[in-house]
Amino acid sequence: MTASQVSAGRKNRLSIEICGTRASVAWNQERPDELWVGRRDTANQLFVKDPSLLKPAALTYADLPGGHSEGYDDTFKQVFRRFYGSIAAPNEARDYPQFTDGVRQLNIVNAALESDRTRGWVEVRALGSKS
Repeated sequence: MTASQVSAGRKNRLSIEICGTRASVAWNQERPDELWVGRRDTANQLFVKDPSLLKPAALTYADLPGGHSEGYDDTFKQVFRRFYGSIAAPNEARDYPQFTDGVRQLNIVNAALESDRTRGWVEVRALGSKS
């Protein structure tokens, strides 16, 4: 993961890459409609967001037609849309981050900071753990 607003030429970079043994994926916030997939045994692919190709569960996150960027600011619209929807349907499953999701993210950040401080791997504290 790379995040930078101060690197020369970068405006608001957030880059996430997941590397596997047979394939990897990469996403860059500065090009939010693209997902790169690299493979060992076939050609790499670049997927461009196209709502007409999305599955029904993912389609609710795309409001604009293909070729129109939905980026960072759209995240807030989607979260609030789901929050207000949960008020209208209080018995439905919550489809937006909960308090425990925030705590989990803080535990990951704390583990990353501790890992950097000690120059070694540390275990991410489980939710509800005191240590």
